[in-house]
This record gives sequence, C-alpha cells and structure tokens, in this order.
Amino acid sequence: MFTYTNKNKMIYPQKVCIFFTFLFAININWGQQDIEIHTAKKIYCVNDSFNNVECFAVKNGIIQFTGSIDSAKNKFPNAKIIKHRGYIFPGFNDAHCHFLAYCRGIEELQLFGTTSKHDIRKKLKKFACKHRKRKWIIGRGWDQNIWPENNFPTHSDLKGATEIPTCLSRVDGHAIWLNKAALESLNLNYDTTIVGGEILKLADGSPSGVFIDKAADWIQEIIPNMDEDLLIKALKCGTEDIIKAGITSISEAGLSFNQINFLHRMQELGILPIRINAMLSSSQENLNHISKGDLPKTEKLRVRSMKFYLDGALGSRGALLKHDYCDRLHHKGLQLMDANEFRYYANFLMQKNYQVCVHAIGDSANKIVIDAFTNTLVPDFDARWRIEHAQIVDLEDVKKLKNYSVIPSIQPTHATSDAPWAFERLCNSKDGHNPQEGAYAYKTWLDSMGYVALGTDFPVEGISPIATFYSAVFRKDLNGSLEQAFLPNQSLSRQQTLLGMTLWAARAEFTDNYKGSIEAGKYADFVVLNKDIIEIEESKFKRVKVKHTFIGGEKVH
Repeated sequence: MFTYTNKNKMIYPQKVCIFFTFLFAININWGQQDIEIHTAKKIYCVNDSFNNVECFAVKNGIIQFTGSIDSAKNKFPNAKIIKHRGYIFPGFNDAHCHFLAYCRGIEELQLFGTTSKHDIRKKLKKFACKHRKRKWIIGRGWDQNIWPENNFPTHSDLKGATEIPTCLSRVDGHAIWLNKAALESLNLNYDTTIVGGEILKLADGSPSGVFIDKAADWIQEIIPNMDEDLLIKALKCGTEDIIKAGITSISEAGLSFNQINFLHRMQELGILPIRINAMLSSSQENLNHISKGDLPKTEKLRVRSMKFYLDGALGSRGALLKHDYCDRLHHKGLQLMDANEFRYYANFLMQKNYQVCVHAIGDSANKIVIDAFTNTLVPDFDARWRIEHAQIVDLEDVKKLKNYSVIPSIQPTHATSDAPWAFERLCNSKDGHNPQEGAYAYKTWLDSMGYVALGTDFPVEGISPIATFYSAVFRKDLNGSLEQAFLPNQSLSRQQTLLGMTLWAARAEFTDNYKGSIEAGKYADFVVLNKDIIEIEESKFKRVKVKHTFIGGEKVH
C-alpha cells in the first residue's frame, strides 16, 4: 500500500484522494468566479441562423457558452448572473467612418446643419473670438444644398468674421471654403491646373475660395496639423460619443502610417477601447510600409487594406458620372485617379494579399472599379474587395460581378440625406440611360452580392447606428425631414440591416471568425438597448436608447 510519510504523521490513500478532490473543487469554484452569465428580455445572436438565446456566459472577454439559462447554471453553477433589463445585440460595427476626423472636429468649428451663409459667418466670428491664439481656424459641415441660394459660397461671404486664416470643409469633406486671409497667407498660384480637382473662380478669374477634391487636398496638405495634446483630448471625447452610441468596432476609411501608429499608442494606453479595422490611405509611403511589413497588428487593431478614391461626392458635383449633371451641363464630375494606375496598385495589393477598398460614388467611377476588379480577381476567390459608397451604379455593370468576391460598403443615411436634391443631379440622358435606376440601390446590391456592410461615413453623417438602421429599413430619416420614403423598393429588412451592422460588417473586414455575433469563441462585444429594434413599431424608433455597451466583456458605458 502506497503511503506518504513525514516525521509526524502518515496520510493514507483515501485521505490523499479527499485532499486533492477538495483542491480540484476549489479550483473549479475559483475559475467560475470569473465567469459571468448575461441574460436579458431577449438576446439576438445575429449569427448565420439568426437565432435567439436566453443567456450567454463570458470569461476573460470571450463568450464561452450560449443557450438556455438552466443549461448555463448547470454548466457554471458558481458563475455570477447579470440580468439586463433590455434587449441584447452584438456590438455595432460601423463599416465606414472617419473617426480621427470626427475627433478633430470636436475641437474645431462645427457647421453641421447650418442653413445659411449668414449663420456660418456668425458662428465663425464667435469661434474666432474664443480662440484668438489659433494660427488657423478649421471647421466642417457646411452644405450649400440646404441654403436658400443653393450655390457655392465665396471668400467674401466670410468678410468681417475674422482675420485669422480659415478653412471650412464641406459636409462630405470633398470641398473646402477659405476666407480672404487664408488665400493671401498661402500665397499660391491659383491658376495651377490640378488633375482631379477644381478651383472655383470669380468673374475676374480670381479664386472664389472654394476648392474641390484634389484641389482641396492641395490646400489641406499645407495647413498645420492639430497639436497632439489637443488631439488626445478630442479623441477621449470622440471615443465616449461612439461608445455611448453602442459602437464597439469601426473601419477607419483611410489613414496615414503615422495616424495608425497614433491610434495604436492610444489603444496600448487604454484610452481607446474600441476595435479598429484601419484602411491605409493610398500613397507611395504606405505601399512601402506594406512591403516592409512594419504595420501594427493587435487584437484591437487590424491593418490589411488600402483605400483609394476614384471620384468625389455628388453633393459637390465631384461624383464621376457617365453623363452630364442635370444642373451643370458639360460637367460629368471629377476622376481622382487614372484607371491604369489604379489597376497597377490593385495587382500589387493582390500579390501582397491585401484588401482593396475603393471610394466610388458616380456610375462612371463604379464602372472603372468593377472593370478593374473583374480584370484582377479570380472568380470565386475570397478576396472581399470593397466598393465604398457605391451610390450610383449602372445595373448592367453590377451584373459583371457575378462570381466575384466584392462587397458593397454602403451608408443608408446618405440616401435619406441626399434625397431632397439627388435627382436634381441625375436625369435621363439622350441615349435613354437613367442613372436613377441604380441610385442608392441597396437591395439590388444585396441581392446581387449576397451581403452588404453598413456604416455611416461619420462625421459626414451622424454616428447613430439607430439612425442607420431606420434609414435602411424605412428609407426615411430618423429626424422626420422626409415625409415619404425615398426609393422604398430598395429598403432592407430589419434582419438584413442588423446583419449588415454586425456580422456582415465584420465579414467585410475578415474579422467574422471572432466578432460580429454572439457565439461561443467570439469576443464579448455587445450592447443593451431599451427597445427591441427587430419588433417595435416604426413610430417608436426615436425612443430607442443604448443602455450599456460592453467590449471584451467589460462594461464601457
């Protein structure tokens, strides 16, 4: 008989077994103290089968189990049970946004919703008085389409507001408006021809103060960047805003190497808890970093894609159309990149196994992208290359994408924001082409490609995922500006919309294996809402609130 002996006593086998059984039981209990079981009125897993469960268990930020509460209690008898008085959904994933731009805007002049040049001049004067020491005043959010005049402004419209050089970006970021002080301080040759850009001129040939697309880029490259301490302050505020909105993941649509490293540092410092899929801006410098392989990669930061711009925006008449703008004859928009150059980069990124993401709004720009994709990709290869916006497309071009792995990355609130004026830009051509047939055609895209990724493009639009959901389903804006649904035949179902904001958005960035739904083995990123957005009446959507936001099992709001 085996025994263990020391100088004082003898332990027999039975006692050894009892002792180790006791230790084992303690270890199990200790382990289960780290497990939390979450229950709610209803839990939407938003997986491929779109089923509901009574609860799910979380340990170390990972979902361990989903199912019935009785099964969870049997499996984890000592786990902590958290009962939520609301409805649980996976954390919202904004598939296309400009987070850093949004954050900078918090410390800059906000012009969103301003309805006249007079209002902007008043806001600028007030802001300038408060920030007298700034070398430049930067602002964003003006939209000439909602002014009584419905035309582009000039530098004289800002006369008397401030003598500080001022640069105000249009709501879509594709045009800027400078005051006279800015034009004079830059001392540039405004007769320069800029391919892919436009410098608007006055009757005497001098610059009006408005610069579009690459002409705007030309100016903005010269303007000093925001001080990092101020940017960190803004980042903290911006992070709080999106967490309160229930957003746990984002796709940042175009960043420099330095900006990505900045976000990486903020995540390492614990300032930035959200998960980020960062698209590199298209530049030779960023291509060099891809070749060197020196980009950061963590569980909260993914960098495996590059963002290109083929055209501008419809609101500033920079979207590249196949035919003339109705309200500006002999003008088809702006092509920001040569088609052959784009194909060269697409082939390079294909070889590096990088995802290609392309801003394309007009039907001509979308044709260039679709032709390049079908010439570069192999049918049925899981490339998941993305068309960002895909707002106006010739339906015959969409047919070319059959059997190709291409994802429409779309923003439902763009449709409802553009609705009052979009068709003033788009009209039938002499050859019978009607661009309206493929405008904001989200249901058509979904039927053709199998799934869509939904985002907001904030700060171009608001950050609210509930507004995104409402626009996609009801084709109206949550604020009630549209009395009638805009192209209601292109609406998505509630289930499709929720998938587009969670699992499909994750799939569009190759992260669906570990986020995007409430399933065992995935990150415990989820939100608790006060209303069931899958079931409630349309009239109740304004009352939907985010009660709590969890990232990696930790409550961050």
